[in-house]
Amino acid sequence: MKGPKAPPLDYALVMPTLLKLLPEGLTVGEKADGEGEFASVVDDGQGKTLVQINVQPDMRSVADGLYGDATTLPDGTLLATSQQPGEKGGAGVVWWTADTMRPDGLRVVVSAFNSGAQSTPATRPEPALTMEQLTAVATSPEWLKLQQK
Repeated sequence: MKGPKAPPLDYALVMPTLLKLLPEGLTVGEKADGEGEFASVVDDGQGKTLVQINVQPDMRSVADGLYGDATTLPDGTLLATSQQPGEKGGAGVVWWTADTMRPDGLRVVVSAFNSGAQSTPATRPEPALTMEQLTAVATSPEWLKLQQK
């Protein structure tokens, strides 16, 4: 991927942007943020879901390794999705992810788990957010507003 370098990000806007983009009907509980990694526990009344967001500027140097089988959207954004078992030991935990990279290298990764924490047992069969909802959050143009011009 070539083109101008992505500008630095205003990380103070990550959590407010994530909360604004979450689907209606979710109750937001605990929030954690730090060093570009942000998470929130949400509940739709059917059990807790951990939602993680990671926003990184200009990650084009790793695009080939991350997006080999990705879909290219009309605006040039690469989209890779996955559904896999959790990796932190929680019984029955599943991990769903929408991972995007815009042409300027801005990477937005949104993941959801069917538990309030990756290391605790599943609280529901699937995360509260569908793959379509995760993709909508990850591809939202709202993330471009974090770029400091």
